[in-house]
Amino acid sequence: MDRRNALKALIGSLSVTAFATAGGSPRGKITRFGASPPDRQLAATIKASPRFHKTYAPLKGIAKEGRKNVFLYQNLQKEIGNFPPHYQGPAPDGAEGEGDCIGQSSARGCDVLAASDIHLLGQREKFVAECSVEMNYAGGRVEIGGLGGGALRGRGGSHGEWQAKYLKQFGVLHRLKYERDGNELDLTGYHPGRSRKYRDVGVPDWLEPIAREHPVEEITNVKTGMEALDAVASGQPVIIGSSYAIKGQRDAQGFALPYLGGSTRRGRWTFNDVRVQWWHAMVLVGAVLEGGRIGGTILNSHGKNWIEGPQPFDLPDGGFNIDLEYLDLMIKDWGDCWALGSYKGHAAKRIRKHLLYIRR
Repeated sequence: MDRRNALKALIGSLSVTAFATAGGSPRGKITRFGASPPDRQLAATIKASPRFHKTYAPLKGIAKEGRKNVFLYQNLQKEIGNFPPHYQGPAPDGAEGEGDCIGQSSARGCDVLAASDIHLLGQREKFVAECSVEMNYAGGRVEIGGLGGGALRGRGGSHGEWQAKYLKQFGVLHRLKYERDGNELDLTGYHPGRSRKYRDVGVPDWLEPIAREHPVEEITNVKTGMEALDAVASGQPVIIGSSYAIKGQRDAQGFALPYLGGSTRRGRWTFNDVRVQWWHAMVLVGAVLEGGRIGGTILNSHGKNWIEGPQPFDLPDGGFNIDLEYLDLMIKDWGDCWALGSYKGHAAKRIRKHLLYIRR
């Protein structure tokens, strides 16, 4: 690494720390919030993942053509009221936070998907409880990722692809008390210590058959902002992993801006060339399509107070809208973004596949 790039990397790391303190982020000692960009090998597997434009006949911009706002989170509000934001920071008992943002975002995505299957698609299912953050996180890391050959052992973090594949190949465990064959585990609530306990050992073997009863049967690698809005318009939340940090202020329409680096002075590098980064995963749960401003609604796991400003459309605490051009940057940053669909719920008399695209 040359001197210039080394300096940028150093200042970039300092910028993340400084922002986390000044911006009031509750991450505690969470290192870069927990999402990890794909390494070369993982990026190759993501690139080789079946894409919907090869497998399905595209509906060609259903979100843009529909021009009606789609707020999937409102379906969850019908089930559990004005739900609190997921919070991955330090616990009330003083335990430090865990870098389980992949588990946080996928859990809320599964909650929204389950509620949307009921209220948007009319499936005969019932909402029983929120999804377990800790089991999502542990399952993706271990059951699918195998800890990346040991690269993540002993520290937080995961990848979107691992998480999406876990939800499809295994499934969802909820915030319930589980008992089977003399084993028991209380998964009610959330605690970062539980994420740390299971992050290197995975989901207990006796719980895996229970999780397999409730898989997310369709996962789609989303590559652009418009594809992500199409997914939401068809009832599918999207896990978004990227390094783009968001400023803690919403405007009158609930939109927030990312921190964008880059200096206008040519021929001379300045501090402004460094873009503040979050190595983070969040979840897209809305499409803002009316009023001439196109964008998406994202839920974050930094709690309630990291962002301020108006909350139109019953926008949940800690959430924000983002313009399509910036959503596109976030998704293209790592290419590790995944739409979740066709959740197999509880007490279903019928399961209706809902796909982002129709099979040929």
